[in-house]
Amino acid sequence: MKRKLLAFGMILSFGLMISCGDDDSDSAPPPHEVGDWDLDSYLLLNLPSDYASREGQIQQLNEITFNGVAFESYTLNLMANGTYTRRIELPGPNVNDNGTWEADDDELTLVSEDFDDSEDFEIERNQDDQLWLSVASQFLLIRDAVADTLTQEYVSTLSEEEFDALFDVVSLDLVYAFERE
Repeated sequence: MKRKLLAFGMILSFGLMISCGDDDSDSAPPPHEVGDWDLDSYLLLNLPSDYASREGQIQQLNEITFNGVAFESYTLNLMANGTYTRRIELPGPNVNDNGTWEADDDELTLVSEDFDDSEDFEIERNQDDQLWLSVASQFLLIRDAVADTLTQEYVSTLSEEEFDALFDVVSLDLVYAFERE
């Protein structure tokens, strides 16, 4: 009886060792994108030549606003099981978002469960500690030739309407430059 129990125990242990070994060899490492990412800054890319002085310049979080509101912080957590959580801290109420994500070649898609929406980003950089995601956007910018001639003294003489007329709607790629937490 002891011999049968000992043999059964050895078979069971051997089976567990084989089973564990098989699981480890079949599982692929998680994609590089998996992890916790903090938005560090923005970059503007693919600007028309009349606005080229801003091409690739690093913009801090408070330097770009969306409908007049700048992000205080932006955290994106991409999990190995294909889900994500996102927290965007704003001067008003914060935005919390959950959903699924998928990376395919140079594209990352977030599908929100909270907002019934999806976002497609181009992956511009995917390194150990950096993940740069870009999206086509439009911004109000002043042409380089005009910006080079403006002085604070002149701008202070303009009416709000005249000041607003200095800006053009410009299509470009907005890059969210994330760093690994």
